[in-house]
Amino acid sequence: MSGPVDNLSKAGDIAGNLGLLLKAERVAHAVMKGVHGRRRTGTGETFWQFRPWASGDARRDIDWRQSAKRDDVFIRQTEWEAAQTAWLWRDASASMDFGIKKEYAETLLLALGVVLLNGGEQAGLLGTGLAPQSGTPAIQRLFEALPLQKELAESARPVAAFSHVILVGDFYFPLDELRAFCAGLAARHVAGTLVQVFDPAEKDLPYKGRVRFEDIEGLDADAADIPQVEAVREAYTQKFSAHQAALSEMAQRFGWHFWAFSTATKPEAALTQLCGVLGTHA
Repeated sequence: MSGPVDNLSKAGDIAGNLGLLLKAERVAHAVMKGVHGRRRTGTGETFWQFRPWASGDARRDIDWRQSAKRDDVFIRQTEWEAAQTAWLWRDASASMDFGIKKEYAETLLLALGVVLLNGGEQAGLLGTGLAPQSGTPAIQRLFEALPLQKELAESARPVAAFSHVILVGDFYFPLDELRAFCAGLAARHVAGTLVQVFDPAEKDLPYKGRVRFEDIEGLDADAADIPQVEAVREAYTQKFSAHQAALSEMAQRFGWHFWAFSTATKPEAALTQLCGVLGTHA
């Protein structure tokens, strides 16, 4: 049986969560002024491009003349205002609780969802049972399903070919896991964007004197006491830069994009950059 204190706590949590959604909507609407939808494929008459045939494509869409000129079978795509699908994911691991990283990542993710849905696109959440959503009211459903997003996985709803996946997090877990996940998607012609979110202190290590470091992910039970943190700052910043470089190289290998944003960066500025990647312009 819950008492007054429990009810007040729950009310505070609800208010805080709604505040996150309202903030995301403010960020999105600040960026959406002048945003235009990206080119889409469909059943229109205006030619857009040829692309290689993929499993699931209709035989009637094959351009036999173009295919005869090449060593592969090609599909003729035309332009039409039809929804494309973007799959969104944010890192829910314990390291995201450092500073405001989790709030920043979720604000950015939801704001991107608002932009996509307002642009006539479909948006889905990786690792949840929620089907890709369309229409501006759907942002509420994405928001409510966000706590269900625990692991980096496709869950019961696999990502369709030629969708776009946006992964947001600090990526402080084995990069082999991330690489294997992304490789599987890229092999199915899924486009992607890796978005690293970090606290300024994680990049610069601005502390002085004795500092005790603990692994909040729980991967290493031992804590490290550094007598003079200044003595390790250079080596630390080099490792941080190497981590970012590895993420960038991974994205390039798959033909994906990579962005890194400090939580000191205004979310409006970060969202504008991501809109550019997705083919919209603020």
